[in-house]
Formats: sequence, structure tokens, C-alpha cells
Amino acid sequence: MFGTEMHFTTFVILIFQTLVLFAQLLFYLSRPNDRSRLRFLILIITYILYNFFSGIYPDEQFLIKVFLQNIIAYLVGIIVVVYFVYYIYKEFDTYPFKYFDVKTLFFVLITSFILLFIVPYYISGNLSLSRKIFISIPLMISFAFVYQIGNELIRIYKNSSASKSKYYKYRVVSGYLGLFTLSLMPVIVAFGDYQSIEQPVVNFGFIIMMTVYIFDFVQEAKQEAIILMEVEQKGKNHTKTKEIEIPKDIVANILNNLKKFEDKEEFLKGKITTVNLSKKFNTNSKYLSKVVHSYKNKTFTEYVNELKINYIINRLKQDKKFKHYTLRAIAKEVGFNTTEAFAQAFYKQEKIKFSDYLKKVRNQ
Repeated sequence: MFGTEMHFTTFVILIFQTLVLFAQLLFYLSRPNDRSRLRFLILIITYILYNFFSGIYPDEQFLIKVFLQNIIAYLVGIIVVVYFVYYIYKEFDTYPFKYFDVKTLFFVLITSFILLFIVPYYISGNLSLSRKIFISIPLMISFAFVYQIGNELIRIYKNSSASKSKYYKYRVVSGYLGLFTLSLMPVIVAFGDYQSIEQPVVNFGFIIMMTVYIFDFVQEAKQEAIILMEVEQKGKNHTKTKEIEIPKDIVANILNNLKKFEDKEEFLKGKITTVNLSKKFNTNSKYLSKVVHSYKNKTFTEYVNELKINYIINRLKQDKKFKHYTLRAIAKEVGFNTTEAFAQAFYKQEKIKFSDYLKKVRNQ
């Protein structure tokens, strides 16, 4: 294409991803404190770099030596893989490997790339041989990550509320698809340089991810507009917005973040405080507490505990195995520090002891 080694399909993919990049840049600039938008923006850039360099390299017409061109092309491939894993970890808050984090993944891949690819390639000048020596490590890692992260994403999908998290669940599915197609990169590379196959296959899952992300963003924008209209209406009626004396755009943003917090069931993850949640929302704890008190009609602790308890009640109805968990296991499952705290919170909300409620559910 255009006198280079780039295949037509790679060029089309690049054009599409560049258009999405500009749109995502606008999305990010409209809310620069949103870490999720920034992560996705960087992810798009890594894919663009991968497609560009894998498309044009190697080519003898460039001044850069073919040896260096191949190193750059393979290195960019490693970068997109590592960042994709980082994106999945952060976006879905899942860490399936206890002792194998993103830094370890990057170190292992880079070390093996230097020792098993660059050194043999420099000594022998044989790209095919060097590729065969190196590719076994990425192959093993890709299979391990697809299996382990895949299980985590499936768990997240199954445990997500069907009524509240439709678009989030779509993103979980597309994330797994993106991971799976990306894991096929070393498989294809192991057989040789087949750009016409590698680029469409590797990018297929990510294109689905981008499409789902756009739909999710549109849905989120609609939700924000509805929330903002409600806040403005309440402000006109001299109700809660004026009472708490917080700018309506900040109120709308907090309410929208609370909805995502509920949809993603992030209230299950350990101790949730106004301090750590306000940092996640890029606001302050006073604003968060006031909005929860005014719009949820509860203290922050009551609000979080209610989410946890409602989750337990719904899961007990749907999950047969969950009914046979011990009190301690159930309390731990939803992030209560002690069984006593859980029992007290449950009784306060449902006006029945949890042990009695559990017996009732088991007998039904």
C-alpha cells in the first residue's frame, strides 16, 4: 500500500482506529480526571502503533536497518500486549495472578525478547530461527493469561446484576474477546509474517471492544443528561441541590459515578469509605457524603451496607451453592470486616436475624 509493505486491511484498520482515537480524545478532554477514559485512549494509541509499525516494517527502502525494523515491530507488539493486560486489570479491577502482575509480565517478555530474539537474530541474522526460539515464551504466557483472566471475566459477568449492568456486561464480554484475539498474535507469528491474517485477527476483538465502548459512552452520556436535568429541576424547586450547596454539575457527576459504582458492584470489594471512594470519583469526601445523604436518604455507611445486603438477598435467591456458605464466608464475600458487623447491619435493615433468614431461605 502506497509503496510500502502495509497491507490494505491494515490500512483500513488504522483509518478506523485513528477516527476513534480523535473521538476518544474529545471524550477524555471533556472529563480529564476520568482514568477509565484515559486508559482507553492509551490503549487505542498502542494498537495504532502496533498496526502501523507491523504494517510498514520490515522494508529495505527505509534508512533504518532491517534488523532494527524487526526489533521495533516486535517490541511494539509486546507493548500492546502488556498494556492490554494492564487495561483489563484496572478496568475490571481483577488481579488473577497473585505473584504475576503487569510489571512481572513486562520484565519476563522483555528479558526473553532480548535473550531469545535479539541476541540470536544479531548473531545469526536469521529472523525465522530467532522467531522460533523466542515465540515459545509468549505462547505459554498468552495461553495462561487467556485461561486465568478469562475465568475472572466470566466470574465478573455471571455475578453482575442483569438488570443494572447490561452495558457493563457487554464490555466484560468484549474485553474477553479482545484478550482472546490478541493472544492469537504469537500463534500467527510462530508460522511466519502473514500481515493479511495477523492484523485482522488480532484487531477483531479490539474493534468489538471499541464499538461496545462507544455504545456504553453514549448510554452513559444519556444517563448523565437525565441526572443533570433532575438536579437542575430540583434546584429550581429549591430542594436538595440548594440545601447541600454543591454545584449541580458536581452533584450530577457524583450521582452518575454512584450508579456505575452500583452497576459494577464495586461495593463488594473490601472496606469502602468516603475517602477512598471520593478519590476514585475525583471529588472530595464532604461532597460525596452530602450527596449520598441528600439523594439516597441515608448515611454513607447505611448506603454501602444496603447495597451489600441487597446483593446477598438476590444472590441467595439465584445461587444454590451460596445458600450453604457459612455466616463468616458470606460476610467476607461482600466485604464486611467481621461477622458481627454484618449481622448487625442485616438485622438493622431487614428486622430479622440473618441466621433465621438463612434457615428460611434454605427451607424454601
